[in-house]
Amino acid sequence: MLFNSLEYLVFLPIVVALYYCLAQTGRQALLLAASFLFYSVWSLHHGTTWSRKLQDLMFTDGLLLLTTVVDFSVARWLARETHSVRRRWILAISMASNLSLLGVFKYANFLAESFQSGFGVRPWPELHVALPPGISFYTFMSMAYVIDVYRGDLRARDRLLDFSVFVAYFPHLVAGPILRARQLLPQMTVQQPFDAASLRRGLALILWGMFLKVYLADPMARVVQEVYAAPGAASGAGLLMATYAFAAQIYCDFSGYSDIAIGSSLLLGIRLPENFRAPYLSTSITEFWRRWHISLSSWLRDYLYIPLGGNRKGAVRTYVNLMLTMLLGGLWHGAGWHWLVWGGLQGVLLCAERATGVAERVPSSRSISLLRWLLTFHAVCLSWIFFRSQNFGQACAVVGRIASWAPGDYFHGAAPLMVLGLVLMLDLAGVRDRWVEWADRRPGRLRWIVYAAAAALVVTFQKAANPEFIYFQF
Repeated sequence: MLFNSLEYLVFLPIVVALYYCLAQTGRQALLLAASFLFYSVWSLHHGTTWSRKLQDLMFTDGLLLLTTVVDFSVARWLARETHSVRRRWILAISMASNLSLLGVFKYANFLAESFQSGFGVRPWPELHVALPPGISFYTFMSMAYVIDVYRGDLRARDRLLDFSVFVAYFPHLVAGPILRARQLLPQMTVQQPFDAASLRRGLALILWGMFLKVYLADPMARVVQEVYAAPGAASGAGLLMATYAFAAQIYCDFSGYSDIAIGSSLLLGIRLPENFRAPYLSTSITEFWRRWHISLSSWLRDYLYIPLGGNRKGAVRTYVNLMLTMLLGGLWHGAGWHWLVWGGLQGVLLCAERATGVAERVPSSRSISLLRWLLTFHAVCLSWIFFRSQNFGQACAVVGRIASWAPGDYFHGAAPLMVLGLVLMLDLAGVRDRWVEWADRRPGRLRWIVYAAAAALVVTFQKAANPEFIYFQF
């Protein structure tokens, strides 16, 4: 089910109303059923025939159930086992299960194609399997839970229902934020009282996220789709404008999704962590990753970078750990050499900033701060070319045509710059937080704004050029 759909406009109020009518166990059962319904509607929308729809439904729900049952059982096993060697082998069961699912459904074809390109032999035939929605998100959440139990940082849950609701919780299921069990499980296992302030703030966040997605991200999606579909025909200026458009699109699309998820959860009295903090105002790549997709960057730090040694084993090892973390972060987003290059670019920039000390150095003047911001923003935009392109060759062609200011068609004028400028001004002025505070203080006016926005969205949902959120593909 899409957040920006008529189904969700009906689904969410019904779930919230029923939620506050039930006792705690009933609430958990409701959330689990609602989450699987939310997940199942996505499968039913994407099948071509009813038999195919039902196959996809059983397949995607079955994988989610498999991950849940395996990691719940492994965590319980770890809680009973005290022998260190056996505990490592038990942990390996969870790692193998989760990484095997990702390997088969996300990376098998990429690995086979790469092997064939290098050695002329394909090790296995092409697998015709669809990527289950949200698999990268819920596997990371589930793995983190088992790792925390293994480390002794978290107590293994005794009830499968508790863990199942945590993994399948519908606001974050398909595209995050990537939650930690210690953040979410304590909130799900106590009776959350009805809180009017949380309801108001949740509605305000949902409206803000819808505004970003429907009115900023989707119009930019049309620009990006048109230009990147035929980059060879576009001028260097047109490709630069399309890259700016994608910078606005991906930020508004994903931060909009996160705001809707956080707001939807607030309606149920459950708080999700912030996932974006004005990332395009950053003056270094290091700062950018502290502000962009915070739940993923903190996951990579805590479960990959630090276990690899972090910065505790000398400068060379630190740079190696940074590069490995960002390369794997690139692969997490997708299977392809352009994803590896995207992650590698981020790693190189992070290493360069660490080596020069730029990230920790406060700009000495406004002009220096502005220069650093311009350099950081355009470094991010350069990496977005590899993120958005279909393959490494196309990304290189786009970079080449922009660098040479190649002639060709000039699409859409400066509209992307205007939208991007609006996005930057909204973040600079803190409009999102101001709007939420205003809505919290004026519940009467908020109610009428919600009615008007719902009516407007019913119309605009049907006209969206890119109704799905970008991170659904990950």
